[in-house]
Parts: sequence; structure tokens; C-alpha cells
Amino acid sequence: MSERSVVFGRSGDVYDRARPDYPQVAVDHVLGLTDVVSAVEVGSGTGIATARFARPGLEMICIEPDAGMAALLTRRRLPGVKVVVSTFEDWPAPGGTFGLLLAAQSWHWINTEIGYPRAHDLLRPGGVIALMWNVQIDRFGEFEAVYRRHTPELLAEADIRVVRRDSDVWLDELRTAGFDDVGVFTHEWSATRRPEELSALYSTFSDHIILDDERRLALLAALETHVEELGGSVRLDYRTQVFTGRASLTSGA
Repeated sequence: MSERSVVFGRSGDVYDRARPDYPQVAVDHVLGLTDVVSAVEVGSGTGIATARFARPGLEMICIEPDAGMAALLTRRRLPGVKVVVSTFEDWPAPGGTFGLLLAAQSWHWINTEIGYPRAHDLLRPGGVIALMWNVQIDRFGEFEAVYRRHTPELLAEADIRVVRRDSDVWLDELRTAGFDDVGVFTHEWSATRRPEELSALYSTFSDHIILDDERRLALLAALETHVEELGGSVRLDYRTQVFTGRASLTSGA
């Protein structure tokens, strides 16, 4: 597991408030693929995606390695949701029992050599895997001068897991892993953020969290100032992508 994959709990409350929700159209797309009564969510965090999927009649087991994030999810008291503090790789899961395996904003942190076979083992024949991301189309463009002044190294993202999270590599990997009916659903949308909302959002990015306190706070303050200079708000453009596949009719226990 990458160190960066387990830093989000340091700002769990802010993460829960600041991270964008998932468009209902993307949720409906996933639920339309399978008549699901049991699901497992990988890397559920504070439950932003969980809250979209949870409903009476659906049992969800949410796997989250950070105890603080898991506690925030537990406090939501969502119907049918059970929270387990564990990495997905280490979770002693029952095989062949789930109709849906969901990973929202998390699969790029999973060791896929372990993750894909586990997903196969967990899903019942015909069950669906759904890998979902909200990706900001250009998180630096409007603020490039601010980053060049304060943290120029962040302009060159080095973590390949983050670089590829919205790429078609997932389609190839799902096919190679033996999933059928592989496809991708894409929905573009936008949100407006005020200065304090923008800095709160950016403070939840893993590469920002691991900065030393002085540089991180200076960067966030400069971002707020820049948004104020833009007139008090900024539009952020997003692409929500859901990569899906179906476990073969011979998979599962």
C-alpha cells in the first residue's frame, strides 16, 4: 500500500465536507447494470459514494483502512451499511457472494495484482465491478502561477497511480483480468467554489497533505487570495468516469 493512500484521515472532517459528491446519473448507471442486493465497497473513505448507493434492501460492506475515515462513515448511520477497518488486500472476505464491487476514488491505490483476482472471487457469477472517479479536468490551470511560486514540484505529478486514474488503462486491465462486458460511462459537470471552499478542497489532495505545514498553509492562503482576485469564486470542471465489467458466469464460489 502506498503511504499516500492512507494520509486522507489526517483531514477526514474537511475531506467529508469539501470533496465533490458523485452525480446521480453515474450512480443510476451502475445500479442499472445489476439487480444487486449485496455489495462491497473498496476504500469507502467517509462515505461520500456510499451515501449515494445505500438504500433499504441493499446490504453493503464498506472496507476502509483508515480508522478515522471509517468512524466518520459509521456516524452517517446509512441503511444496510457495515463498516470494516481493513485494507482490501488483507480483508478476509467471503467469496462469490456480492452482486457489486464498488471502488469510488480508490482503486488506483489498490495493488491490482491482488485486487482484480479478489474482485473475481468476491463477485457472484454475473456480478459487476464498478471503478468510479471524479476527476478535476485541470486542477492547476487557473492556479499555475500560484503553484510555480509556492510548490512548483506539484505541477509535475509523479505518482503513476494518480496520473492514470482517469485513463483507459482500466478498460485494458479489466479485460486482461477476465471481466466481460467491459465499458466506461462518462459524465461531465462543473461546480463553483468560493475561496475557503477551494482551499478546503485542495487541502484534501494527498500531495498537498504530505507537504510540511508551513508550505501547505502558505499555498492554501495564496489559492484563497487568487480566487478572491478572480471575483470571489471559481468554476471547477469535472469528469466522472465509471469503468465497469461483469464477472463471468463461471466465476465465484
